[in-house]
Amino acid sequence: MTIVKWPLTESEGVVADPDPLSPLRSARKVLAAVEAAEGIGLLEAMAGGPVPAGQLADSFDLRPEPLHALLRVLRWHGVLDDTGAAGWQLSEVYRELLTGPPGSNARALLRIERWAAQDHLNADGVTAALRGRRLPTEIPDAELPALADAMLTGARASAPHLARLPELRDRTSLADIAGGSGGYSLTLCRMFRGLTATVYDRAPMLEHAARAVKEAELGDRVRLVPWDMHRDPLAGPDGEASGPAHDAALLSHVLHLLDRRERVRLLTGAGRLLPGGGLLLVHDFLYEEPPAGSALAASAVDWLALGAAYHPDRRALAAELAEAGFTLRRTVPLPALGTTVAVATRD
Repeated sequence: MTIVKWPLTESEGVVADPDPLSPLRSARKVLAAVEAAEGIGLLEAMAGGPVPAGQLADSFDLRPEPLHALLRVLRWHGVLDDTGAAGWQLSEVYRELLTGPPGSNARALLRIERWAAQDHLNADGVTAALRGRRLPTEIPDAELPALADAMLTGARASAPHLARLPELRDRTSLADIAGGSGGYSLTLCRMFRGLTATVYDRAPMLEHAARAVKEAELGDRVRLVPWDMHRDPLAGPDGEASGPAHDAALLSHVLHLLDRRERVRLLTGAGRLLPGGGLLLVHDFLYEEPPAGSALAASAVDWLALGAAYHPDRRALAAELAEAGFTLRRTVPLPALGTTVAVATRD
């Protein structure tokens, strides 16, 4: 409940009482405004510098009055700056987040979040999961370009942390399982000249990975193998159904999409690609209890809405790895990313 004083001004007029739901409601509303501005193209238009509101209205065929209201809302929440006569522009913080070429900005992630909120990441999706209806984890092909860009952005932030692991230094062949647009493979191959990698993922996603590999000029060291996580067994890059094809494997942000049975099945498949002593890196969310109100705590809603109900701690992951033929050696928290790397070896 809010207490409203009249008349309203920008600096005085709305005083919030201690309602614990208020920040949650506010966050959802503001995110909707940011997503709308991104979807229309307003954020990209203002990334290069100030643009008058009238020019924005003309360029995107928008009504001036509600546009001005949207711009003010975004300014109130730190997304935009009003420079006066010169117009509106992204604030410094958001300019760093939302500009740059594909694979280096957060605009694609906004599009994926918007799709998820409309598709399953909502009250209906959570209710369905609670009643036993499992939603598919695959993002539709129409959203794959945004997903590919988002995965490249995430990999560029995360892969350097993985490269610091001493266990990777003497490995020569990496299986990047459900590797998406290939961001981890590309970064790790750049950092380890003796490493080759194979990205396993759906054929439509590999089309985006192929472009990234070509741009990186790493076609001689990064291979792409079409593979569907829910239908296909894991086979080596030349199609062999079993036997060691690599000496290292990576599962990054995959397990939280799956229930326990599916996780063990995937880990077992990964083990078939590795010899005894082969290295497995699991990069994912791993925690006992996340801080209350944190982004990590909120992210659990994603896999709840997908029906995965993922929440393994170190002990649970160790048990799943053991069932699949691995021994968990250590875990490495990555505080800057809110994630953890589990280092395991094939028995």
